[in-house]
Amino acid sequence: MAISNPEEQRLAAFIESCVGGTVVSLNRQPRWRKCWYATVERNGETLPLYIRGDKQLDAEPYPGLKRENDILVRLAQGGLPVPHVYGFCPDPEGIVMDRMEGERDMALLASDNDRRRVALHYTEIMAQMHALAIEPFVDMGIRLPETPADTYLAYLDANQPLYDRTKRAPEPLIEFGLQWLRRNVPDRAPRPAVIHGDAGQFLCRDGELTCIYDFEAAHIGDPLADLAALRVRDPTEPLGIPVSEMIRHYQKITGEPVDAYALSFHTASFMMTAVMSLAGPLRDPSTPLHGEYLVWDLTCRRAFIWAMAECLGMTVERCTPPAARPTRQGRTVGVLAQTMERMAPAGDTDIAARDSALMLCGWLAQNDALGHTLREQELHRAAEILGTVPADLDDLDRRMEAYVLEAGPEQDQHLFEFFAWQVESQVMIAANLEERLEGNALKAVDLAG
Repeated sequence: MAISNPEEQRLAAFIESCVGGTVVSLNRQPRWRKCWYATVERNGETLPLYIRGDKQLDAEPYPGLKRENDILVRLAQGGLPVPHVYGFCPDPEGIVMDRMEGERDMALLASDNDRRRVALHYTEIMAQMHALAIEPFVDMGIRLPETPADTYLAYLDANQPLYDRTKRAPEPLIEFGLQWLRRNVPDRAPRPAVIHGDAGQFLCRDGELTCIYDFEAAHIGDPLADLAALRVRDPTEPLGIPVSEMIRHYQKITGEPVDAYALSFHTASFMMTAVMSLAGPLRDPSTPLHGEYLVWDLTCRRAFIWAMAECLGMTVERCTPPAARPTRQGRTVGVLAQTMERMAPAGDTDIAARDSALMLCGWLAQNDALGHTLREQELHRAAEILGTVPADLDDLDRRMEAYVLEAGPEQDQHLFEFFAWQVESQVMIAANLEERLEGNALKAVDLAG
């Protein structure tokens, strides 16, 4: 086939060198991450491939796709159902692997029984992964935690250098979260294991699980971290049955009871790492940002707060909407939205970009109507902690971060209440996403059934 893009020419040449045969099609997957679908003809057969590319964003605690490539190889050697890897392309970076049959959307399965069978099977595979010997992974360079606290904080610690490197402005909520998590590690002794790191990613078809995938966050840590990640995965990518049932099944097949506090702690920690990873890129004008980053940032901040509330035995109060005070800028946002609606997208990627832009227009319109009042309330709530009213939100962030870094545990409740209100007010401003944000909200877990 004729390929005009020089980058894709290099990719096609690599695919042919490591797979054999001839590339007859190579198409970008219509998503924010750079990935491709390829088809190779080899010895009279057609071979469908998937090339997993780089995020093009400095938001990974374990940089480099080669690490994930090697993890996939070792997981396959351990008998786990992962895609077969043919090789790693250095330019453009990409893992060349089999394109597995199946979909992630559990709604496409024929029945609730099929969905339940796949969900329980995935739980069993996850337990199988947690039982793998860790030595082969340590030998490839994955860090082995030295203490129980290291095991609990393994992923948080891995994200700390990324956060420190990319941080561009005061981040009081993140600094508060980091201090609280490091001060409140569970007492339970964890069992170090190979964990998915971003659990709940699998494909299925005809009532059967076909593979598990996406191991860029895999590391050695506490298995309960994977169970916590399921809680966050389920609202955006339903797992087929309630997460509580999956966790109870995990307890049954492993014989290991799940500690409720440790589960909530891991949920809070996992969400904090997501917020940390986006803190720098969201403030970097050179980053190619997408609307989804903003939605995900707010979703993760809220989930962190709610999980921390579980640890504290507290309930997060929703904000009361203030009276709308729209300005003339709101009219400009409305015209922008109408302009976007009249555009004729050329393909799936353009459609996704237009829909994202319309989503952001709705967000801006609500900010125009409510933002001024909520910002005033935020400044005065901050004054109750800082002593005086900050000059503006930037001043608030600077002063609140300085306060957080000096605060002791006796200030946790006041700070928690402030940040919980702050996040809920931001959720209110994103009212056009209410259905999505409420659907993504963290659900309680029933360990007893």
